[in-house]
Amino acid sequence: MNKLKKLLSLLLVLVLVLGCTLTSKQEASAKTKKLFTSLMQKSNPYYNDRVKDGMAVAYKVKLKSKTIIIHGSLSSFDGSETTNIGVYTYKLSSGVKYIARGGEMPDEEFSKKNFKKYLKKVKDSSLGLVLEFKKSKVSKVIISS
Repeated sequence: MNKLKKLLSLLLVLVLVLGCTLTSKQEASAKTKKLFTSLMQKSNPYYNDRVKDGMAVAYKVKLKSKTIIIHGSLSSFDGSETTNIGVYTYKLSSGVKYIARGGEMPDEEFSKKNFKKYLKKVKDSSLGLVLEFKKSKVSKVIISS
């Protein structure tokens, strides 16, 4: 049963990454990059398994006035690299967009205040959190199913 749960968790992450890749409208270039993590609290019974399996998880996300702080690990969007568990701070661009993305529905853009509320609701959902960068600053923060 435990192996089945691990397999299902892995499949969920792969589906999230694939879904984000297929629905993304941005072309990759030398000045853009994407990082991915899965929103999951340390108290979640799958948290330790995901960490042990080398998957990216974020157990705390803070949006400040000019930065986003991720507590956990992040993965390159192609899955080739995953950071160690730690605290990662990234600068937000002045026109950063906060987006919810999922299924066949169009992207839903949020104000920063409303995105913080949404983030609080889904903090243990295993949904994907994607950071898109332009010129070394976060240009989009996306929660994706």
